[in-house]
Amino acid sequence: MRVLLIGATGRTGLLVLKDLLSRGHTVTALVRDPSKLEPQPNLYIVRGTLTSTDINAAIITSPSPISAVIVTLNAPRASDSPFAKPLAPPRMMTDAHAALCEAMAQRGIKRIVTMSAFGVGSSRGNVNWAVNLVLRKTNMKAQFEDHDAVDEEMRARAGVEWTLVRPVMLAEGGKAEIKVCGDEGEGVGWLDRISRESVAGFLVDCAEGEEWVGGSPVIKN
Repeated sequence: MRVLLIGATGRTGLLVLKDLLSRGHTVTALVRDPSKLEPQPNLYIVRGTLTSTDINAAIITSPSPISAVIVTLNAPRASDSPFAKPLAPPRMMTDAHAALCEAMAQRGIKRIVTMSAFGVGSSRGNVNWAVNLVLRKTNMKAQFEDHDAVDEEMRARAGVEWTLVRPVMLAEGGKAEIKVCGDEGEGVGWLDRISRESVAGFLVDCAEGEEWVGGSPVIKN
């Protein structure tokens, strides 16, 4: 499988890259700063931004046709704190997905797997009320509203085989058993966590198979 990876230099994106390469897949990574990635066999690094022009350039320069896209975008903030001031435009992730879908349609690519979040879209109603206040009334609000818009954008796209993976709160640590709590997070507790490595492996699993096409699985350890 050849994958176009968007967000490869982020904490989860790096783990997705590692997982893909360990499974023998070939990866084209579109990144702003290629120096943040170490050259490796089966990894093709393309410098660029999330514009239609650069996305198309990454697809075209791939030595073989792209079979799937994995997105692990995270809107940049003033610091690593999730409560830090957002630095990205309000619709950064939504506009990126629109550009990706347009480029995919032009090149006959159908499969896209995106890391979303628990609390987005229809899963919001199952988030603990106190946690929901944090997500929707602090600086995290902008990112979750962008995630909501991505959710709407992808569901409106005809002919796209999308999956929107909704992990609960991310934690460090190795891979562990994953429980899928439906598309809306039924039964998720406010202390539930999932390791980034677990999320990375699940994203790759989704790209390899068809089980979650058109789904938005909420996952936790």
